[in-house]
Amino acid sequence: MVTVKTKFTDVASWLSIYRQSFSAAETQQFEAAIKLAQKYYQGNKFYPTNVDLLMHALTCASTVANLNLYFDAVVATILFDLPRFSSKWREEIAAINSSVIELVDGINRVTQIRKIGTLADVENEEERREQLEVMRKMLLAMASDIRVVLIVLVGRGELMLNLKSCKDHEIQQKIATETVEIFSPLANRLGVWQIKWELEDLSFKYLHPEQYRKIAKLLDETREERLEYIEHIKEFLSEQMEQSGINDYQVTGRAKHIYSIWKKMKKKNYDFEDLYDIRAVRVLVPEIRDCYTVLGIVHTKYSPIPGEFDDYISNPKPNNYQSLHTCVIGPERKVVEIQIRTFAMHDDAEYGVAAHWRYKELGEKGAKSSPEFAEKLAWIRQILDWREDLTDRKDITNIFKNEIFNDTIYVVTPNGRVISLPKGSTPIDFAYHVHSDIGHKCRGAKVDGQIVPLSTPLSNGQRVEILTVKEGGPSINWLHDGLVKSSRAISHIRRHIRNQNFEEFLAAGSEIFERELSKFTASIRPEVDEIVAQLGYDNDKNIRIDLGRGDLEPTRIRDAIQKIISKRSLNNQANSDLTAEDIVLVKTNENKAVGKHLSGILVDGVSGIVTHLAKCCKPLPGDIIVGFITQGKGVAIHRTTCSELKRQAKLVPNKVVPVSWGTMALSSGVFNADIEVIANDRSALLRDLTDLFAQEKLSIAGLRTTCKNNKAHMIFTLQIKGAEFNFAWLINKIFAVDGVIEVMRK
Repeated sequence: MVTVKTKFTDVASWLSIYRQSFSAAETQQFEAAIKLAQKYYQGNKFYPTNVDLLMHALTCASTVANLNLYFDAVVATILFDLPRFSSKWREEIAAINSSVIELVDGINRVTQIRKIGTLADVENEEERREQLEVMRKMLLAMASDIRVVLIVLVGRGELMLNLKSCKDHEIQQKIATETVEIFSPLANRLGVWQIKWELEDLSFKYLHPEQYRKIAKLLDETREERLEYIEHIKEFLSEQMEQSGINDYQVTGRAKHIYSIWKKMKKKNYDFEDLYDIRAVRVLVPEIRDCYTVLGIVHTKYSPIPGEFDDYISNPKPNNYQSLHTCVIGPERKVVEIQIRTFAMHDDAEYGVAAHWRYKELGEKGAKSSPEFAEKLAWIRQILDWREDLTDRKDITNIFKNEIFNDTIYVVTPNGRVISLPKGSTPIDFAYHVHSDIGHKCRGAKVDGQIVPLSTPLSNGQRVEILTVKEGGPSINWLHDGLVKSSRAISHIRRHIRNQNFEEFLAAGSEIFERELSKFTASIRPEVDEIVAQLGYDNDKNIRIDLGRGDLEPTRIRDAIQKIISKRSLNNQANSDLTAEDIVLVKTNENKAVGKHLSGILVDGVSGIVTHLAKCCKPLPGDIIVGFITQGKGVAIHRTTCSELKRQAKLVPNKVVPVSWGTMALSSGVFNADIEVIANDRSALLRDLTDLFAQEKLSIAGLRTTCKNNKAHMIFTLQIKGAEFNFAWLINKIFAVDGVIEVMRK
């Protein structure tokens, strides 16, 4: 993959060049894109250079066209900066070609890596390397079309070529460092060699100007002169192979660039005279025997340098790399390195475990630690290598769809660190990745500055901030409700819960156990002893403890009950009188009878019975509820956790009746709910809380407040509409108020 600089002076000359290689319809889209770009780019420069923005875009588009990335990528490159100038850029681009929108959006998102990642505070070199690696991976993962990354690399190359017009030395250094650490390694991995060496040499020129000038002077010839010399070697070897009967072959060459020369001199402590691979040629042939035939030709026609021959075919490198390497004295007494290998060996060196970039960038240890990532990169490189052989352009852009990195997301901490998480991770996973203590005390999160529920799935490139409390620990429901995806977070939560007080396990597990029982009507629900036997436990207490500790999933309880029910006949079931332990609920979506009624509350499946909501616990639609028959006031509806209900049930257990929410109650109505807030007492605390409720459009029906030992205890009675109210969201909002220590629903 080699870029060719096409010369043009204005829009007209640019269009005249590409009318020859693109269809009339494609050229019309170029013209429309340029017209739209002129509307917004006029008079603007490409920051931080003084290059005209439109000419910069056209220069990049020219390189993209020569890379054979297809006409829609060229259009996207012309319009790459449109989102900065127009809020309606999607509609304006759609009028030209709607498929370009995704590319422009991708370019816009990927370039944000300059604004979100920082390594300024990373002092440990190993940590710095790891952070650079994860930032490169994030850049790849953020591009839904791999051509987005190539367009960004082309743009970075043009920026480096014109960086001299930026007079701010600090900005030059920052951009050069960013280029050599993030963007040139990406070009290397994707096989865009021309862009890679340009990015490296131009960055080196700003970072180490003295060394750059010294090596450039030692080379004693331009890169173009070295390339021309290599072309002569290639032609000569091609003639010799054909004369020897080798007709299927490929000969390529490269001239080592200045940055690469400096790196090798530094790494191996070489002088310039010790380098034998400044000019290099590679020969690919079908069979191993052909490799040794070519070696014989090379050593016959050119003088080999003693001690500079390596047979990695007979003795492969530890990473299974195979090739013949030799250095010879070529024409004009210039040293040339020649590598000879089969096509299969070359494919393994480019795409397999012996891939050159892995060992150059990561070292042997790093290369072995990322095999899955390397395989994905190999697939992308193969796609990019095949693109020039594809002649049918119908739906051709589908081959560039980058879906192979979608199993991981990359998000950013408030101080600019990038971390990787499994796809679908939530702020809880993020918190535990940062530190286990932050995970334990996590109660809310901000994503890109906005407070979100802890259940919110995170996306690539988002900046995440965790809101914590001083005391407390994780909830077992984070696991049961599927809010945690990463193995690290799951193991930390389980370990913390195991270390909790035994009684807390039992209490938490009992609540879960009763909740699972309540999902089955009393007439068919098995005895607790039957469930214990079905699960293979000694007693129900151990079941409750394991539930509370997280060692037993709630679904196991449901599965056990369903198995018991399926084994016995419904005709033999006995409906015994309810006791305090028989407090039950038939959930609306699991009771077929509920859908037939429109009353607010169903008592034992029947509508029309007089009911009222108990003031002691103020149940809301969606809560697990139970009824208690009162004197002259019908059935009082309590939450099953209500302490007052439990007290009354012990005295007169026969008055406890099963109830459920009717459709009408779930769909409408206004209900009162008590929220208890404990906070450090301060001035304006009450005002801040009431302002919050006003912003959330919540009416306060009542307020009780006391203050003791500089702690404010407040109970707000709020009017809640409907069954879908998100208490977790409200609690997170209240936690964000300065001084709040604890928030709970009464």
